[in-house]
Amino acid sequence: MFSEVRQAILPMALRQRKRRGDLERAGLLIESLSKHWRDARPFQLLIVSPANDLSELREGLPRFPNIDVSVRAEQDFFPAYSPFYLYPGWYRQQVVKLRVPALLNFGGFLTLDSDVCCVGDFDASTFVQDGRALSRWEPKRHHGWWEQVARTLRMPYDEGAHGLSVTPNILHSDLASQALEHLRVGPIDPLWVLGWQMVRRFGRIVWTEYSLYTGVAEIAGNLFDYHVHWDPCYFQDTQLFSEH
Repeated sequence: MFSEVRQAILPMALRQRKRRGDLERAGLLIESLSKHWRDARPFQLLIVSPANDLSELREGLPRFPNIDVSVRAEQDFFPAYSPFYLYPGWYRQQVVKLRVPALLNFGGFLTLDSDVCCVGDFDASTFVQDGRALSRWEPKRHHGWWEQVARTLRMPYDEGAHGLSVTPNILHSDLASQALEHLRVGPIDPLWVLGWQMVRRFGRIVWTEYSLYTGVAEIAGNLFDYHVHWDPCYFQDTQLFSEH
């Protein structure tokens, strides 16, 4: 279950034409985290990037005493023969958000993108209530990938239900690991299974990290052991994301 949330995962690949802009956005994210993190111990931010970007990220990102930033290569978590390297960039980022925290046994963690900015104070306990996370939800009918992932997981699709919404969000490494292992077929890596789904239904968004995470936890029956139900989450005074 959740005891605290004091770490985050940020997949990041610098684009050739917009490298400086990518660095500036990530720098603003880190600066905003530093401004609003209100805990005695540092917040831990793990950035996972292609090996060619490591040097530029390590040298170009700002440093603050209350934000512990580490930059690691994708190769640290995905072997050279992994189908991960055949995925389009968007899918690679999604897989990083599931596999890396699962391998490192993060516990509770924030998912971030470089265009996210923190605008409110928080600490390690802000988004935890009685051992469960106050995560961000969305109605499944809002995006077609919910129906697609129901087919992938061979589970009923309920358009009236809700699932964990897009980045930023709060996940747990137990359920991230569970989502990937559910897709394993004997010795076949789950990433080969997910890759085959992409090829078979080319042109559609057949899965996202949050729909896989939600769907498998629904099958296992432990989603609400880790996350506060969506009904009270929509009306909590504390919100991970606000449109105001």
